[in-house]
Amino acid sequence: MKVVIHQAGAIAVAAQAKPGQSFLHLLFETGISQGRELCAGTGLCGKCRIRFLDSPPAPCADDQSRLDVEELEQGWRLACKHVVLESCGIEVPDFAPATLAGSRGESLAVDIGTTRIKWSLSSKAGHSPEFATINPQMGVGSEVMSRLRYALSSDSARAHLRQSVIRVLGDLVRRSGAVSLAVCGNSTMIATLLDVPLGGLAYAPYSLPWQGGETVSIDGDLPAAYIPPLLSPFIGADISAGLAHISTLEPEYPFLLADLGTNGEFVLALDVEHFFACSVPMGPAIEGVGLCCGATAGERVLSRVALGPSGLQWVGTPLSGISGTGYASILALLRRLGVLDEAGHFQAATMPLARKISERIRTHRLGRILDLEPGVFVAERDIEEFLKAKAGVNVALRSLVRRAGLLEGDVARIYLAGALGEHADPSDLITLGFLPEAWREKIEVAGNTALAGTVLALEREDIRAWLACLPGRVVVEGLVEREDFGSAFMQAMRFAWV
Repeated sequence: MKVVIHQAGAIAVAAQAKPGQSFLHLLFETGISQGRELCAGTGLCGKCRIRFLDSPPAPCADDQSRLDVEELEQGWRLACKHVVLESCGIEVPDFAPATLAGSRGESLAVDIGTTRIKWSLSSKAGHSPEFATINPQMGVGSEVMSRLRYALSSDSARAHLRQSVIRVLGDLVRRSGAVSLAVCGNSTMIATLLDVPLGGLAYAPYSLPWQGGETVSIDGDLPAAYIPPLLSPFIGADISAGLAHISTLEPEYPFLLADLGTNGEFVLALDVEHFFACSVPMGPAIEGVGLCCGATAGERVLSRVALGPSGLQWVGTPLSGISGTGYASILALLRRLGVLDEAGHFQAATMPLARKISERIRTHRLGRILDLEPGVFVAERDIEEFLKAKAGVNVALRSLVRRAGLLEGDVARIYLAGALGEHADPSDLITLGFLPEAWREKIEVAGNTALAGTVLALEREDIRAWLACLPGRVVVEGLVEREDFGSAFMQAMRFAWV
């Protein structure tokens, strides 16, 4: 079937589609949606909208909740909720993919995150700053399971997913002139990149298709790449690289590395020889993806709020969206004011300033929302996504501390990494119950530990030797597979340390 895709300022593209193929996947395979910040096909973000030029399909419930009546009448629908049933013409909103920033350097270190690809260059003059771009795989979904489902749907889908990242790596190498390369990422990102079997990452019993800790050929146009060891199906090379970085800081034991990204990965180090690790799915909400007004950090994206005489205050108006740290900042402030209860529901406040803020709460077709600016708001359904991430963190941290035979107060230092850990105010995370009050004075915001460790591994043989020994020192707990995980998770679904 032929689908003609029209986009403002571009020549129409005629794509061949299979009957029943998702429009979302078709747009990805034509390159049009690569790099867009989309949710996992759940209809939450509304950013995959397309307009049928004739005979639009009947709107589904998600179309009706994310699009207004006028848009529906004009033929707009969500690409993730409709499949190709006949040849047709569609229009997609104008979208300019981000250009790659960077500099020159002999050595290139890359962190392939689920949401963003980050990199740094090294030369005789020193290290470059950290650069970043949206992972193009976001075009098929914001978390690893949506990408695994897509990759396992066909050989061509798997190839499209792999090549989308290889093109980014190729561009970085050409622009920088790098002759050496090291890459880290979670286990799914690495397995996809290397085109190894993915079934063990998608279905129980889970298993690693490749152990890492080697220098391998990714593609004929790229330098051979060192990839740190992968510790489990859900604890990847990014975490081992992060531990390598922390090992150079002369840390006080026992310490905890908490990588708060789309996946929550946690390692408790008792001493130089003994590590306990676990992971939980946190979802893209903590990176601002998949939420009603969510966005990755950038210009006019709300990242922090304050309290002023007139209520909530922020910079960057008019707003275009809210980042993950922006959501954390807002929710923490609302909790302190009593405008948000432990269960994540808006409530009427009694103090005058809090009451003024609660006047922003209204009913919307998406449920109850708190208005910030026209078209930008916090919805209770977004808060639930944040609560799910928070609950997973609680269960993971409590489990690790118990597994190691410790009390919370015994942990000497907590290193925060990952998208939320790097940028959120630790006080906000404590207010929301991600972390206990007992750790307030022990938290260190460690930055991108994964990229820092990958840079070290690229430059130092002793770091690669340390990493080679690491898998044998780590005990991995299969947290999600435990029978009591569900009940513990539900108990933690409130904004408190429980």
